[in-house]
Amino acid sequence: MEGRDEIPVAGVTALDHTADVGLEAVAPSLPELFRRCALGTLWLVLESEPQGGEVSVRRVEEEAEDLDGLLRRWLRTLLFLHETEGFVTTDARVSVVPAAPKAGSPPPGFLLRAEVEGRRGPWPPVREIKGVTFHGLEVAEGEGGWRARVIFDV
Repeated sequence: MEGRDEIPVAGVTALDHTADVGLEAVAPSLPELFRRCALGTLWLVLESEPQGGEVSVRRVEEEAEDLDGLLRRWLRTLLFLHETEGFVTTDARVSVVPAAPKAGSPPPGFLLRAEVEGRRGPWPPVREIKGVTFHGLEVAEGEGGWRARVIFDV
């Protein structure tokens, strides 16, 4: 990592990475970690809070085998909503629970359900995030709470 910059989201720091950008986040709970990562990701795209525009709420549901994969899917969905609809996440109420087992399937993993608040508008991005990479992707519980690390392809 070449450098770190503060993002105006509690517990979130930007990471400069060769030809990419990323973030690290800490939070007291797993749902709050996913919320902070969402807000930090959209901050990296716009580098400002959206003002004005149509306010709406989206329901998002994602499932993955592990927490790393779940975070990646969550952020990809939010980036997709921004790219296709101009929807910028401004807050989210997130729950992360073990997924219900399905007959004949591998271990179920985790389920994320969220109500995502946001604004729609024509906000041009400061940078285009092409993808959420697996490189360095990590969600882990430690002393005092949870932490995550995500690198984006720009």
